[in-house]
Amino acid sequence: MKIVRNLLLTGILALLLTGCSDNMKTVDADVAKKIDVSDYFPPIGLTRTYVQYGTEGENMKATDTVKMEVGSEGNEMVYIHETGGLIADSIREYKVEKDAVHVIYIINALKNEETDMLELASKESWETNDADKSVSYMTGSGLSVEVPAGSFQNVIEVTNIVPDDKREQKTVKYYAPEVGLIKTVFHFKDGEEYVFSELESFKMTEEKHAEQKEDAKSEEVTKKDSEEESKEQPKESSPAVETAPQEGIYSNTNYQFSFSMPQTMLDRMDVNTGSWDHDAVATIDFSLNEPTRNIEQGLFSIVVFENTGAEWDHPVYKYVGENEKYVFAYTMAGDPIEAMLLPENADLLEEAQSIIQASQEAMETFEAK
Repeated sequence: MKIVRNLLLTGILALLLTGCSDNMKTVDADVAKKIDVSDYFPPIGLTRTYVQYGTEGENMKATDTVKMEVGSEGNEMVYIHETGGLIADSIREYKVEKDAVHVIYIINALKNEETDMLELASKESWETNDADKSVSYMTGSGLSVEVPAGSFQNVIEVTNIVPDDKREQKTVKYYAPEVGLIKTVFHFKDGEEYVFSELESFKMTEEKHAEQKEDAKSEEVTKKDSEEESKEQPKESSPAVETAPQEGIYSNTNYQFSFSMPQTMLDRMDVNTGSWDHDAVATIDFSLNEPTRNIEQGLFSIVVFENTGAEWDHPVYKYVGENEKYVFAYTMAGDPIEAMLLPENADLLEEAQSIIQASQEAMETFEAK
């Protein structure tokens, strides 16, 4: 039974609606162009807590904090660190501009790599550049939206869809000035709505370097005390050695490469040849499919490029090998699909995490023939 909540939207929309696709209406182009989307990115030091609603009435809490650090080259890095909730732990680095907010680096359960996803833009619509090739639309502005954290004014509404998605599902997100994301709602083909998350509270926090140093000293003292206690404790007998999983080999005869992974994981994956990277000859895509739950989660890909003899380099993909014809690179999938984040699919998310971690280790055995 899905939770259905009506949106508490009041006030007059400061926009003109125009047709953008068959079923999508967006704000007027002039209205979108005047919106400074950097105003809808949370300020440094803001900590937000969200409540995430389960399909059976169970709730979870997720907290994130906006931080800034200075890199080794003196560049400022702005990122949001999220803990708790269904994803458990994730870090997203952003590039924030007046007309665009980009996600440029992601570390989460399924990936740790550079990216360039467009989260917000001062446009009627834009391609997000995510793994699903989804498109976002600015479908509302000047809204008033109420969530557990309070009532917010001048909210913008962004609707995201995946082209050719047979489920015809839409994800609608609401962003408030100086706070950022306050609400996420899933809209289904049958007209039903499922409120996935709402902002429960937010506050500004001050990070003091002195306190951080003191914490570091405290951790060091605790570590030393723990080591001393460990020395005093009698040694316990070693546990029985677990049997290592049987290794298997994936071999691709078309492009002449192979690598080793636990056979049980190889048996769980579907492999398809794609062409989503137009600069590549092909992509060999590995996914975890569970037809009984209507889930297909991409895991990782081997991207095949023509070997031109020139030195190969790529800002995102990891080089893993080459032969006379091809250069091979490895990349992980994007974010987990929405269904994977539901509590009832926690076992599949954990399995996907294990397979991706094993795939990274498997690249050490990659062999191009």
